[in-house]
Amino acid sequence: MKKYAIAVLALLICESALYAATEPHFSGQDYLNLSYHQRASVIASFIEHGKDRCITISKGPTFYCRKLDTFYAKHPDFAKEALLMTLKTLIIMEYDWDKKGLDKDLLARKWLGGGSFTRLTSSSWG
Repeated sequence: MKKYAIAVLALLICESALYAATEPHFSGQDYLNLSYHQRASVIASFIEHGKDRCITISKGPTFYCRKLDTFYAKHPDFAKEALLMTLKTLIIMEYDWDKKGLDKDLLARKWLGGGSFTRLTSSSWG
């Protein structure tokens, strides 16, 4: 019984460490505090992260910087949310999230129809 409890505890610790390492803590406000050049670099890194998961995003970082800047100007309350979730939502709404075998309409319905914005998680990136 003791070995089982230790194994479960070790598994929980590993799982929570893995989750913490992948959970984005970079908010929209963090993004807005950057210079325009730094903002483009951050967006480029997210696009590269998608490429690592076989996701093609055709529009460039400056396009999404303008979209994000406009979005946050109109909806400042969302700046406290994870930038990744806002960015992914904008990319999907632009029909620019391209992954082989994935229907873009189905993806949009699933992503946008799944509930409130704040319940979305970073594990949804791929």
